[in-house]
Amino acid sequence: MYNVFGEVAENSILVPDLAIGLRNNCQGGVWTLGDSPAGGKLHCSILKFSKWFGDLGSTSNELWGQIFLVAEPGSSEDIPNNCVMVSYIKTRSLSDFNRLIVQLQSRGINPALGVFAPKYIKHSKSLQDEKTAVYYSLEWHWRERTEEDNSIDKLSECLQFSDRLIDCRGTAKMQCLDGLSAPEIQQILSVRQQEKLLVGAES
Repeated sequence: MYNVFGEVAENSILVPDLAIGLRNNCQGGVWTLGDSPAGGKLHCSILKFSKWFGDLGSTSNELWGQIFLVAEPGSSEDIPNNCVMVSYIKTRSLSDFNRLIVQLQSRGINPALGVFAPKYIKHSKSLQDEKTAVYYSLEWHWRERTEEDNSIDKLSECLQFSDRLIDCRGTAKMQCLDGLSAPEIQQILSVRQQEKLLVGAES
């Protein structure tokens, strides 16, 4: 058999060595794959969530939520399914994600057993010269899993490849905050802020 890129087991979810980046475009209110828009609808199962602090793209010294996910039915057709992807959220989107998780857990629900369905919400803010900037954030929703969605067993099989649930390029200028105490996190934020002030003073 002519096999260049490896075999994909039948009726399984692909866990690539390098996860596809599904970017949350908060300026356009759409998901993007590379530079290509992939629609505004996403229903997904979450395999892993981590907290990071640092720089990504043009945003510096920010708290990020890193999400490894699998798209489920209900997503835009340009978003691939049966494949593990990675995405990042911050500010309003991250706060609303945390709000949903806490609400579900307070009701005795394990969020990972259901399907997440974030929705883009439009915002505007005033700028100088009486101009207005428009941007979007994600409002997070959750639903029970159906027979059309991937089964928990099928998703659990992905965790056998947990060593692939990393994104070295995306987190190259970040530090993971998982497992750290509040004082340790505060120390990291303080050091990064001092570094930012020092760079600004030297430039």
